[in-house]
Formats: sequence, C-alpha cells, structure tokens
Amino acid sequence: MTRKFIFIALTILAALQVQALEVVNTAGHLSEKVKNHDIADLIVSGTMDANDFYFIVEKLTRLKTIDISQANVLACQTGKMHYWVRNFAAGVLPAGAFADMNLTSVKLPSALTAIGDGAFAGCDKLTSITWPASLQTIGDYAFAGCSALKVVTLPASVASVGDGAFMRCTSLTSLTVASPSQLRHLGNAAMMDCSSLTSINLGSSVQEIGERAFAGTSINRLNLSGSTSLTTVGKWAMVQTPVREAHLPSSLTQLGDGAFLYDANLTTVELGNNVSQLNNYLFAGTGLNGALDLTGVSSIGDYVLYNVTGMSVVELPATVTWIGSYAMAGMTGMTSMISNAVDVPSLGENVWAGVDQKNIPLTVPKSSIGAYKAAAQWQEFKLANTWLKGDVNNDGEVNIADINALVDIILGSVVDGDTMLRADVNEDGEVNIADVNALVNIIMNPSLLMSMRIDTDDLLHLDDVAIQPGEERTVDIRLDNAEGYSALQCDITLPQGLSLVGVKCGKDQLLKSDGMDDMTSRVVLYSMDRQRFDGDCVITITVHADAALSTEGEIQLTHVVLADEDNVGWHAANYSALVTNSTGVEDLTANADRLWVEGRTLCIETRNHGNALVASINGSARSITVEQGVNRYELEPGFYVVTVNGKSHKIAIK
Repeated sequence: MTRKFIFIALTILAALQVQALEVVNTAGHLSEKVKNHDIADLIVSGTMDANDFYFIVEKLTRLKTIDISQANVLACQTGKMHYWVRNFAAGVLPAGAFADMNLTSVKLPSALTAIGDGAFAGCDKLTSITWPASLQTIGDYAFAGCSALKVVTLPASVASVGDGAFMRCTSLTSLTVASPSQLRHLGNAAMMDCSSLTSINLGSSVQEIGERAFAGTSINRLNLSGSTSLTTVGKWAMVQTPVREAHLPSSLTQLGDGAFLYDANLTTVELGNNVSQLNNYLFAGTGLNGALDLTGVSSIGDYVLYNVTGMSVVELPATVTWIGSYAMAGMTGMTSMISNAVDVPSLGENVWAGVDQKNIPLTVPKSSIGAYKAAAQWQEFKLANTWLKGDVNNDGEVNIADINALVDIILGSVVDGDTMLRADVNEDGEVNIADVNALVNIIMNPSLLMSMRIDTDDLLHLDDVAIQPGEERTVDIRLDNAEGYSALQCDITLPQGLSLVGVKCGKDQLLKSDGMDDMTSRVVLYSMDRQRFDGDCVITITVHADAALSTEGEIQLTHVVLADEDNVGWHAANYSALVTNSTGVEDLTANADRLWVEGRTLCIETRNHGNALVASINGSARSITVEQGVNRYELEPGFYVVTVNGKSHKIAIK
C-alpha cells in the first residue's frame, strides 16, 4: 500500500514539473523548443517574432502564466496572414497574440513599445500584467473583455490607448497613468461598459478622449481639471454613468454630442470658458440643478437641456447667437431666464416646448427689449426688466417714492407679481429690509440724478446763515405747504469753506446721508411705519466754517423729491440760502427774504422796499414792486424764477 502511494505521488510531481518550462528562444523557433503543449507556465528569453506568438495562442491552450520580460520581439514576415497582416514590426506584441487564452499573469518584454490590436482580447482570467517602461501604444481592443482585471496602472511612457482597449473589463475599478504621464489620446469606447470603474487619472498631457470612452462605467465624480492639455471629449462619452459632478479643464474646446446624455445623477458641471458650442443632446435628461456657467458659448444645439427639470435659472452669455430645436424643452423647473445677448439669438423649433414661458421673467439688455418683444418664441416670456432696477412703483424713476412703495410691501400690502419682482431689488428671491438697503444704495449713487421737472408747490428751504471761520452753526431745513409726505430726498451743496459736520432728523424717520463729492451730500429720509412729517422742520444740519469761507456763498438744496402716501414722487423747486461770514446776525437777517406759493398766489416776505424780477421759463419777465412785509401776486400756472434783493428762487404755480 505504501509503495503504491509513493508511486502516485511521484507521478503527480513529475506531471507538475512537465507543466513548467523555461526556454531560450531564437525568433521563429519556439514551436521546436516547446514539445509539450499542456504546460501551464512558460518563461521565454532570447528573441521572438509573430510566428512564436501565434504558436502560443494556437497550441498552448492550457497556459496560465507567461513571462517574456527578457525576450526581444523582432520583425518578421509570416507564411500566412494573421488578422489581415503578414508583415510584423519589431518591438510590437502582434495583434491577437494571446486572444481568448486562459492566462492569469503576464510579464511583457521590457523593451516592448506597442501592444497590438486585440492582443489580450477575451482573456477573462487575466489578473496581473507587468508593463514595460518603454510602452508607448496600446492597440484597439487590446484588453477588451479582460473581466478579471481589477486595477491598471499604465507606465508614464504610454502616449496612446486605442479604441475599446479596456472595453468590458467589468472588474476594473481604477485606471491610472503613472506620472509624468505622456498620454495624448484615449480612444473611442476605451473603457466602455467597465461597470465597476469608479476612478480614472489620465494625467496632464491627454489631449483627446474619444467617443463613448466612459459609457456604462460607475464613475460618480469626473475630475479632469488636472488634464490641462485636454481639448476634446467625444460624443456620448459619459452615457449611462452615475456621474454627480463633472469638473472639466479650461483647455477644453469640444464636448461631443450627448456627452452626458440622460445622466440623471449629474447636478454640477464646470465647463471652463473655451467651449464655444454645446453640441446636440449634451445635457439632455440630466439632474443639473444649479447655475451652469456658459461663458464663451456661442451655439447651443438641439435638445441640449431637454427635460432638465431641476435647473431654475438659465443665464445666456452675450456671445450666444443660436439655440437649437427643443434645446430647453421640458425645463419645467425654470423660474428665470436671462439673456445677455444684445442681438437676439436665432432659434430652432419649439426651443421651450412645455415651459410656462408666460410666467417666467426674461431679463435682457435694456437696449434690446424691443427686439426680444418682437422675436418669435422670445416674446412668449414675461419681460422682467422693462423697468429700472429699484423702480418699485414703476414710474420710470428711482427715488424716495420707491422706498415708500417697498416699505408698504414689506408691511403686508398685496401687490401683483410684476411689482413683487421690482421690489426684490437685491434679486435674492425675497422682499425684505435687505431690499430697502439695496434701494437706498441705488438712490445714494452719485451718478443717479432725479428729474429736474417741478410738479409741486411744496418747498424745502432753510434760512440764511451767518457764521465766522472756526464756528459751527445748526441750521433747520423746513418743509412748507406739506401735503402728507412721509419721505424725502435731496442734495445739499455747501460753499467753499463750509463743511457738513452732522445731519439729524425726527425720531420717527430713518436717515441716510452720503457725500457725493467734497461739496455735496445726498440725504434720504423715510419712515418704516409710514409716519408723516410732524412740524415744518424735517432735517437739522450742523455746519463748520473755516478760513476759506468767502464773504458770501450759498447753501443749495437741489434734486428735491417728496413721497406721499400713494407712493408718488413729487419734484420740488431748488432752494438756496445765503451764507455770510458777517460778524453780526442783524446784517444777515436784514436781507432775509421768504418766498412761498398759495394756490396761484406768489407770496414774498421781505424786510426791504424795492423791486423783484419774475421770469417765466418761456423767457418772458416782468418787474414787480415789493413792500416791507408780505406781498402777494396772482400768476398763471407755470414755472418761474423770482429774483428778490439779488437772490433767485425757483417756484411752480399749478
């Protein structure tokens, strides 16, 4: 019994020894070196050519491992054609060299420069590959169907990976090109249907990624921002992938048709700013839900954002000239459309089919509003910026009356949708006190000047001021003939040598004062609870005089706007008061005149007997006599400049 057991063991050991073979080969003679075709492991050194590789694939069908790292591949011409080729180059693993074999491990020649088409196609048990540092090219479908491969790290020398090179490598989880990568080209469908693939690193040199390159993979974060030479990503590149975010480099210029078609997981894309054309179906059916930066885009193809229901705001850059058919059809989540293009972009058919355009505001350049209103499909939107920014009451001006209108809305006034859009001054989707601040900032802008028309008799004025250099004076600005105003604004201009130290208002009003320049300050006064002005003094200013103050100057109140309870802005006449550095108050008050209007009556109060000049804006003028005390004169409706004792006053008679 023991003798029989020993015999069996020796037989098995002998069989194992027969299966392992190491040979030194001369190119074309491997078939002479390997007589046992049932070997599992083979090590070849010396030289090899295509004849040797086709002997291996045809005859050594039980081979599991092969080490040819010490072999050199020579050029040859075969006796019969293999894969439509008869002549084979040196340094290249021939096409189909190990196709469909049961190999598990391969060590490639150390001087190999290329792997031919389909060289390992169908090797579904291959798990280990030793790559040569000299490798430059991986041919089409070279490892297609190698379903046991899990991790591939290509040497930095690889410059090109062919079409379908790793297609259907279903266990492959990552593919990396060692640094510093020389990879320039990744072929069509190179990793298509690698269903386990989640990680790729192609390096900074890759210039082109082919069509369907990652289709059907499990990549959920496509970060190509480090591929700073990449210019082209082919059609359908990410079809049927779960990519959630895509970061593309600024070098990218071409993104092919349907590159992210129906990737429902995709919420964020960084395009860079050099993609000028969004090709057909590019983001159709994706889950994009944030802002998509389209800087530099000139053309948007058919169905580009078709059924992208999560995106609320679409903003087109000024460069867009064409939007294709159904490009934004089905975007039912859209709430705002912005076009920065001055020339109305041309459109294909049914660009916004299924979108509730009539309830979506469209913002366009002000100079182009008429053109968009007249353009087919564009005209279906609600033009959102036919008003000035901040013009809440829609009267064509931005002034204190808009603050009153905005305060009413904040306090609960019910208004229509357009008014609510105008009230959202800071454009954050809400109407609140932040919009009041934003509106005040607009009004305080030095470039914003109110209309010079005068349409109210009411007058903002102050008394003449006597002040010496080094002194401060407090001056009341009063409101005469007030008709229920709760807000006002004006510009206060001081003469040289006089500076504004402080501005105050009543306890129920809020005040904002900013310097427009060295001489002029703009004042805005309003009430959050709409309290009317109480008493005739509405603003108190404190001024300081220095040595530069001349003998006589003027404090001017200009651009005066008063807001009433109906949120209407009324424009009052300018007013100026004399400023003198006289040493005695009596010298100034002796020349103090006061003008106001009662209906159609001009009232002049003076301390001096003399004449006044009344000039209408149509150019006619007449002299009238004024006595000490109050003088009254009937005038026809119109605007007048009244000069009394050398000082001019602008008035309106209704």
